[in-house]
Amino acid sequence: MKDKIVLVTGANAGIGKETAFRLAEMGSHVILVCRNEKKGIKALDEIKEKTSNENLDLMICDFASLKSIKDFVKNFKKKYKKLDVLINNHGSFSIRKILTEDGIESTFAVNHLGYFSLTLQLLDLLKASSYSRIVNVASSSNYSVKSLNIDDYNWEKRRYKLMDAYAESKIYNIMFTFMLSEKLKGTGITANCLHPGYVKTNIGLNNFLLRLIAPLVKMGAISTEEGAKTSLYLATSEEIEGVTGVYYHRMKLREPNSLALDQKAQQKLWDVSLELTGLAKDLV
Repeated sequence: MKDKIVLVTGANAGIGKETAFRLAEMGSHVILVCRNEKKGIKALDEIKEKTSNENLDLMICDFASLKSIKDFVKNFKKKYKKLDVLINNHGSFSIRKILTEDGIESTFAVNHLGYFSLTLQLLDLLKASSYSRIVNVASSSNYSVKSLNIDDYNWEKRRYKLMDAYAESKIYNIMFTFMLSEKLKGTGITANCLHPGYVKTNIGLNNFLLRLIAPLVKMGAISTEEGAKTSLYLATSEEIEGVTGVYYHRMKLREPNSLALDQKAQQKLWDVSLELTGLAKDLV
């Protein structure tokens, strides 16, 4: 992985930070993408100090904003002409329904459209690499989804429930990965997804109630070091060279929720996502 250019989103904390750290140890040129600049600088400095790797970069992006993602991509392409590995790791959820500046429910916007929009806009740089891997961090919460509600991504027909909203966004990560892998066949780019395990992380703790229950959630959770292993495996291992369109848990191949395998639903999600992001159909 020495000198490979790797982009890690949500890299200021948790498994994102651990993933960036381990890649830096391997000698990769790592770009940490964070929403909070102060936290990003702290993470960057810590990783530099621990690894002595000077080929690290920090870039800022708010994945709740389609404009911010577009601006980020524009700035990224000014600095880099290829990308070897994209690790979509950022995530969020909210205890109540919140709409972004684009009028989209925030969990769906950040967790799904953030992956979708960023990935499609960086495909040309991935195609410029001879390595080319996309790794999407999903979650085992996908198994709790009983039916797909792609048309109701804004929760207008249902009462908003935070865990259901999060689970739906995570099954969409898997569906997006599978459809993307099909569309990228013949390009040399692989796309895979994973559940990292229940990790000691502070994702989405932007509410007093969530902070109260966090200690209960974290009981029995694995370390960030353990949690980052599957992302690193999919990003770096020679064992899975050429493998694409699969779901992993703790470095082992797993079957996701059967709903994620519905190709018509995958295409519907793709079409809705294209419409919401305003991206061109020919990016893939």
